[in-house]
Amino acid sequence: MKVRPLGPDDAEGLCALVDRDRLPGQPACTPERVRTALAGRSTTDPWWWRELATMRTAGVDAPDGSLAGAGALGRRRSGERYLLWLHAGEAPEVVEAVLWPLLRGVRRGDPIFAFWSATELSVGLEGLPRRHTEATHEALLARGFTGEDRWLYLTATAAGAGPEAPFRRRGHGTELRVELEIDGSAVGGAELSLPAPGLGVIWWLEIEPEYRRRGLGRQLLRAARSVLAEEGVADVVLFVDHDDPRARDRRPALELYLAEGFTVVDHLWSYRRGEGEAQPGGSRPG
Repeated sequence: MKVRPLGPDDAEGLCALVDRDRLPGQPACTPERVRTALAGRSTTDPWWWRELATMRTAGVDAPDGSLAGAGALGRRRSGERYLLWLHAGEAPEVVEAVLWPLLRGVRRGDPIFAFWSATELSVGLEGLPRRHTEATHEALLARGFTGEDRWLYLTATAAGAGPEAPFRRRGHGTELRVELEIDGSAVGGAELSLPAPGLGVIWWLEIEPEYRRRGLGRQLLRAARSVLAEEGVADVVLFVDHDDPRARDRRPALELYLAEGFTVVDHLWSYRRGEGEAQPGGSRPG
């Protein structure tokens, strides 16, 4: 296998690799997304990506000349290195072939982090889908990384029971907000987006503390889904952070989501090696 840096001509090949790894609810890759990723940018958490000082890419060619694997390693201005993304069809030998040039020169004690921020090649995947990427997970552990289960990735259809409580929608274009109302005052809100045709994302749902345990979370979730359905959404993606269960018990929220028809697709893991503190992208508690 030939290993080389990636270039503009790899857009179609990288799209094919990303689509091979695509989770339910994720949109199909596009050349525009690839070009943005290869430029070291992202429309999700753009502030995080602007801190990249350098980025190294690696592509692995199969014997027939097709792109068999690809990845990128970035270094932020503060000096920390991040394995940003890797797609290799989960073939162990290809995963290793991508990792080797990216991690070359990084000593075992140097701080390095893997899969800590969402990229342009996916929607909101701030971590590695553990169940779907066994070869990548094992390769990182073999190289001395330790993993942390940080997010749950859930999906459902937009169709569902309608809310019984009044709500109002705000925003325009691809960014929306839904607010649940009692006596004309907002008692909770949900942040939504429309990142691709037919796809909606619920980034955030929250009921004000004094109004919790009244069933309003269910009403807010139903209101959010109804707004997305009105926008022509078929599939809904939802993220739940559970990296710190002592500080944030997400079990009641997860029980609600499952009862309302959501399915846990995967756990999103992040990894680290060496001493240092990671600077993750924007968190989106569900």
